[in-house]
Amino acid sequence: MANSSTSKLRALDGGSAQADPATRPVVRAIDVGFGLVKASVRSGNGVAFINFPSMAIPADASAVRSLSTRRRDTFDVPVGGAKYEVGRDVGLAQAGGSFGRDVTDEFYRGAIYEALTKGALRYMVEAGDAVVDVLVLGLPVNQYNDAKRRDYLRAHYEGEIDLGDERRINVRRVIVQAQPMGGYAALGDHLDDLNAVITRTGGALPPLPNAESLDDLAVLMIDPGEHTLDWMLIQQGTVNPRASGAASDAGRHRVVRSVQESLASHIGRPLGPAVMPRINEALRLRTPVKLMGVAHELERFEPEIMSVIEDSINLMIDGLRDAHEIVDLIVLVGGHPDRYRDVLVKRFPAIPVFIMPEPMAANVRGFQLIGEAIAEG
Repeated sequence: MANSSTSKLRALDGGSAQADPATRPVVRAIDVGFGLVKASVRSGNGVAFINFPSMAIPADASAVRSLSTRRRDTFDVPVGGAKYEVGRDVGLAQAGGSFGRDVTDEFYRGAIYEALTKGALRYMVEAGDAVVDVLVLGLPVNQYNDAKRRDYLRAHYEGEIDLGDERRINVRRVIVQAQPMGGYAALGDHLDDLNAVITRTGGALPPLPNAESLDDLAVLMIDPGEHTLDWMLIQQGTVNPRASGAASDAGRHRVVRSVQESLASHIGRPLGPAVMPRINEALRLRTPVKLMGVAHELERFEPEIMSVIEDSINLMIDGLRDAHEIVDLIVLVGGHPDRYRDVLVKRFPAIPVFIMPEPMAANVRGFQLIGEAIAEG
């Protein structure tokens, strides 16, 4: 994560999009989160970004699966002699809210991660790519700091990979990045929106004249993921490892679990894990959650939600080791970071707090830019 990649990235200024598609290196990116897999795929002469749930279900080979009015948008991919169903419609094979997930610290080398990564690669093949010159993968900050994990991903996903159904893909080079670095790489594409927040904040930071000015700042990237809260302090385009880290059980899952427990107490019956995705979606959209035909407003639990988020932010501040004193700009990426922004604005009223547009895909968009900069460099 040296600043050479970001320097190349700033210098590109969209140059890779102007190259001849026939000679341009094929660059793709995958961000496997605990909640969603995000990936870039071919779309005409450019790329599009897709996502699907981070669930891999042991494949059902029975005839019952074929009883449907349409084919599920999923693939059966091989992992260690078994097959797993993955893809956009994998929820139709789900048997409970947490079944088919892996949230352990060894996630990156488990069967679920491999199945999800192969699922993303399969979408790339179906979009027309049999060869990928540069594939960028992401890891949470605390896992990225372990060189053995980065080496494992490079060794495991470079070369020819069997994706099932006689589909294969050849990956020539794998680059591993810390997840929040993707959001930082894409930050320069949103300078107008960022400057509007800077102006509105009214702190010591003036509006930025250009994207290159970001490399003069101390930028705190925060990624409230499904299960972990990741943060990364980037100073002059270079990561400060002593002030970067992650807190487990400090992401959205903790918030959802808290609401689920309170809601169960309120309605007087236990709620199983299959309810959690519904609560998560209701919190994201700020709508009621419908259970057994009854709509339950979640606004009553807002003080509790904010208390959980404040505790997670406190864990991050402890991990910053007083480096929050030098932060110029806070940037949020991730699925639905609005409430984290609200807590941070109250905690640091003079520091601009910016939510990346389309925050869920911010990291994978940045990974794509980093890969293109490396491939063109």
